[in-house]
Amino acid sequence: MEQRTTAVVIIIILIIGMGAVIFLGPMLFPAPAKVAIILGTGGRGDLSFNDGTYAGAVRARAELGWNFDYAEPDQISEFEGYLRDYAAAGTYEIIICGSFDQSDALTAVAADYPNQTFAIIDNVVVAPNVRSCVFQEHQGSALVGALAGLMTQTDKVGFIGGEDMWLIHRFAAGYVWGANYTNPGVNFTVQYTNSWIDTAVGQNLADAMHASDVDIIYAAAGRSGLGAWTATRNKISAATNTTNLWMIGVDSPQMWFGTSSYDDPTAAAAPTFALTSMLKRVDVACFDAIKDTHDGTLNSTTGTIETYNLSNNGLGWEINGLQPFSNLTETYTLVEYDPPLLELPQSWITQINNLKAAIIAGTVTVPDTIYWT
Repeated sequence: MEQRTTAVVIIIILIIGMGAVIFLGPMLFPAPAKVAIILGTGGRGDLSFNDGTYAGAVRARAELGWNFDYAEPDQISEFEGYLRDYAAAGTYEIIICGSFDQSDALTAVAADYPNQTFAIIDNVVVAPNVRSCVFQEHQGSALVGALAGLMTQTDKVGFIGGEDMWLIHRFAAGYVWGANYTNPGVNFTVQYTNSWIDTAVGQNLADAMHASDVDIIYAAAGRSGLGAWTATRNKISAATNTTNLWMIGVDSPQMWFGTSSYDDPTAAAAPTFALTSMLKRVDVACFDAIKDTHDGTLNSTTGTIETYNLSNNGLGWEINGLQPFSNLTETYTLVEYDPPLLELPQSWITQINNLKAAIIAGTVTVPDTIYWT
């Protein structure tokens, strides 16, 4: 009888214990904090902006232990739906909008969810619960434009933008200004794909530029810009080609993309037809927003605007070749190729770094909007 009583007591204790674990489990073993990210249209695989944003989230997961979910909208009309779904879930420490054209959707959703923290990259949303991350792209674009001015053999450089609007004008203005800084009077052509995902349009625009003797193209057009790389690769491979053609990458390190191993950055080796890349550290902006939320230093009661430029290494230019964001080291620093993918004259590097120093010091001012007619 005593043994039976003891067994019953043990069973009751186990039942109570299991119930306590079930009831207190979430408090004793909380689920890892999560972040939600809505990438720009086109999603991952652009080798540029979206991939950079994603890399920032991967870094946060590795360093902070915060998991993340992400969406890859195909259309602008999908932004608000994803935002509302993530906000309504109530399980995300911060929701990050990874493109300028999410501002309207974020303005509406942030007002409806005042206790949810948000961030947006590449635009400003004035709301107490939103961090806005903006870049002075004209500064970085001036550096790669200056290199284009030194390198061009035809005195004709080209720019392909994703849309004829204020943000892309900053890229174009800085690039054209920089080319004229080192090569006064250089000819330039500026065209727009009016799409961020149409590689065929980017390829056609580049083909037309090559036909008019443009020998260097800077493309800031998302996935559409990859078409310009294809056009340049095809033109260089043509038996009739006698011109040295160059591409300039954008946002992420892209010099490896101009090598014969453009499908495998780990195997990339010289030569490359990529002259440089304008580095826009969207990975850092994404990581900073997550880390500041994690550390409790992101001021979500007044809203903040974080500006990234040459002075804080939010922008830069790729020299000699860097592996892409997907190949960051464990310390999340960019890795140089050894040997370099392209060796520039040291005098050119010095000249452009001097320009960089002058921009940071404020002794040189780069226009941030279209200044020609």
